[in-house]
Amino acid sequence: MATVSDLQRGYRVLVDRIKKTGEPLIVVNNGEPDVVVMDAATYNSGVERIREMEEKYLLKIGEEALEEYRLSKTIRLKKGQKLSDLL
Repeated sequence: MATVSDLQRGYRVLVDRIKKTGEPLIVVNNGEPDVVVMDAATYNSGVERIREMEEKYLLKIGEEALEEYRLSKTIRLKKGQKLSDLL
């Protein structure tokens, strides 16, 4: 962790540490966490991992939904019927 003052006074040192370790830095302001600073490579890697996990999740639930449809476990809405009507 670092304070806003630490970041202002020692920007280069803190950024070099972030890049070297790959660890994000929590910046506190008035004793409270304010922002998180991380290097672009770490950020991009994290975003890519999240996208991959989302894609796997969506594919999985899509496959499950298709299987339920094949097994006739789905319900068709009647004309004018809303999904909330089934709840």
